[in-house]
Amino acid sequence: MKNPLSRAFRALRNFNFRLWMAGGLVSNIGTWMQRVAQDWIVLTQLTHHDATAVGIVTGLQFAPQLLLLPWSGLAADRFNQRKLLMLTQASMGALAAPWAF
Repeated sequence: MKNPLSRAFRALRNFNFRLWMAGGLVSNIGTWMQRVAQDWIVLTQLTHHDATAVGIVTGLQFAPQLLLLPWSGLAADRFNQRKLLMLTQASMGALAAPWAF
């Protein structure tokens, strides 16, 4: 009988999966850093340590995902997923670019 771990990680043998996984890891880390930085700026610079404001900002960060959920599912079913993924990742990068400067 084969080692169960070798079956669990067999997707890592595929170069495209490793490339996708690395890109997803970088993207998720960047998104996480952006959200933490935004919350930190609201807490320390804009509101002088108002926890309610941080809670509102955190809640509003997830509003687009909740509001656009039905249309995103429709787009995923009707359009080329690869092009859609590249478009969404490019959009997220463009929106995050001003935070870098």
